[in-house]
Amino acid sequence: MPKSEKHPIQIRLSDADRRRIKSLAAKQGLTLQDAVVEAFAAWAEKLRSPARSPQPNPPALPDFGPSPSPLPPDWLKQARQLDWTKCPEVERVTDGEGLYWMLRDSDAPLSVVLRAIADGIPVTEITEVYDVDLLQLAKVLEFALPLGKLTTENRELEN
Repeated sequence: MPKSEKHPIQIRLSDADRRRIKSLAAKQGLTLQDAVVEAFAAWAEKLRSPARSPQPNPPALPDFGPSPSPLPPDWLKQARQLDWTKCPEVERVTDGEGLYWMLRDSDAPLSVVLRAIADGIPVTEITEVYDVDLLQLAKVLEFALPLGKLTTENRELEN
């Protein structure tokens, strides 16, 4: 059997992307290098598999618009200081170097989702970009927003 050659590759990632990938790898008991190799193998397999028939479009979600407005100026700081152990929709994961809060069963870092909410990104866009369930995001918002600050848009999310 011929000896396999190893060739280094360089991938430019932001620190946040590197931490997220490393965290996902750690969840699977993999090193960052192993995770990257497995990702490339899965991608290659997907390219080799026959094209699948397109899935029907899911029903359109109502556009809840931007996150609650106006949020208190220090909302993001307050949200980051909450005791997130009491929110069942998030979990703490490690990448071997640090601990991070992630939305449970997703690849979405809580800090990134909270920043998107604070920046006024529409809730539906956040659910699409981070592949997060709308109900799950609504529960995270309910936990992060003071009860007196819930707006009509958020009350619609709860129902």
